[in-house]
Amino acid sequence: MQGRICAYCGIETNGLDVDHFRPKGGYWWLTYECSNYFLACTTCNQKRKRTSFPLLDSEATRCNYHTRDNLQMEKRLLLDPVQDPIEEWLTIDANDLTGKLIPDPALNSGQRERMQRVIDLLGLNVDPLLRKERSNAYQEAVSAAAEKHWDTLRRNSMRHRPHSLIPRIVLQRFAPEHLPTPQEETRDLAESLWNNLATVAREVKDLRLRASHVRQMEQSQLDSLVWALIVLSADPPGGDLEIIDTFLADMLEREETEIKVEIISLFSKFQQQLAESKS
Repeated sequence: MQGRICAYCGIETNGLDVDHFRPKGGYWWLTYECSNYFLACTTCNQKRKRTSFPLLDSEATRCNYHTRDNLQMEKRLLLDPVQDPIEEWLTIDANDLTGKLIPDPALNSGQRERMQRVIDLLGLNVDPLLRKERSNAYQEAVSAAAEKHWDTLRRNSMRHRPHSLIPRIVLQRFAPEHLPTPQEETRDLAESLWNNLATVAREVKDLRLRASHVRQMEQSQLDSLVWALIVLSADPPGGDLEIIDTFLADMLEREETEIKVEIISLFSKFQQQLAESKS
């Protein structure tokens, strides 16, 4: 769903932690609940958000195990990147090229205050590198919109791409009809994963041809990419199961025989493990 993107600040990195949206300490029954997991960069997970999960005000009631069925009614401060329309609540001043996020002016005063508290809690405007990346993304998006390069904006606004919030905001302003559909996002993510998988598989093949040792690092890369594609095909964000299966079959058919055999063997290994775990 996220690719290699932090759920909170939007950077792309290999150094992602599994963050518990609601922390284990106060919500122990969600410790192993996958819907409570997001990928977050080490900075957001360990330095910014950490184990905090504030509610909107001191009078709000925090859910506990006995009231867990009312979890969706809990008045949380933090934004859920799956459930909340973040691009409708956060924006960038059209005249500000510094990459500063602000609450959308169209929100009411209470909503604007909440968005500012979120920005402050996650430090989204204080990291110079983060601001620079966001500023570059904004200037590129504005230039693409001025030249009506809608396909470029559509690709960059897919949620598994870095700082996709910014081109999504620009598309919402100028051409919302070009926003990517969930199916387009799913296919784009699958294509990215597949290209990485095929590239690593070819590198591993070349290592073997040179009689070089294939390290656990390379094998782990292959395993993680195959596992990601298996999960994506079983539960695609767009909900279209057929689109991934068809795509994978087409991509596999294009590969040279040795790479095809390697990838099929990896898929078979994981599918066998899944079957064994279910039995």
